[in-house]
Amino acid sequence: MQRPNLELLQTRLNVRFNHEEMLVRALTHRSMEAEEGLPSNERLEFLGDAVVGLVIGEAFYQLCPDVHEGTLAKLRAFTVSEARLAAAARESGIADFVLLSPTVEHSGGRDRNSILSDAFEAVIGAVYLDQGLSIASTLVRRLLAPAIAEAQNDSLRGDYKSALQEHVQSTFQVLPQYKTIQESGQDHDKTFLVEVYLRGVPLGTGTGKSKKEAEQLAARAAITALNDADRVLEIPVDL
Repeated sequence: MQRPNLELLQTRLNVRFNHEEMLVRALTHRSMEAEEGLPSNERLEFLGDAVVGLVIGEAFYQLCPDVHEGTLAKLRAFTVSEARLAAAARESGIADFVLLSPTVEHSGGRDRNSILSDAFEAVIGAVYLDQGLSIASTLVRRLLAPAIAEAQNDSLRGDYKSALQEHVQSTFQVLPQYKTIQESGQDHDKTFLVEVYLRGVPLGTGTGKSKKEAEQLAARAAITALNDADRVLEIPVDL
């Protein structure tokens, strides 16, 4: 296999590796180990996961001095979720350089959030080993800045489903109902579309890589709808 030219990626990351082979390994999916005999990025992914968790935990500890531990954990979990790490891999260009076997490439592997999030963590692990924690921390904060900002939004600090349930129980004395209206994708990479109803009235939809994530996003949309003074929702009265 020809060694990839990683100049462009290093420029995008604003990191110049002392040992470029470390970056190559970070980009090497395990399918290349099976088909090409190349060492995979799994060990670097393990390390990078710890580094990303530490950096994001520290970021929210500093950014949210009055927030208790439970909410800090939710903020971190949201920011380091598979979907957000994969989005960062795409935006930074990491996704373009992941080394996949022809089999995985042709099956759409470059679009899988699981592969891209693993590659993101592996690259961070490689940066940590090659450049140290300070540079790795700066990179994590920069690449995950959109996710950090989104998580800091007050509406994301809580559990949407719990918040919606409390709201509708106190107002309408009933529980919201969730329905999965669509499943798409292969078994290993499914996407779920969920709609939430109140007494048969649709309040909002959410799309996620798991039913849980889709339900949370549907609940968030429902809260927005219920708080929108310009939107009239005719909820039947319970007789």
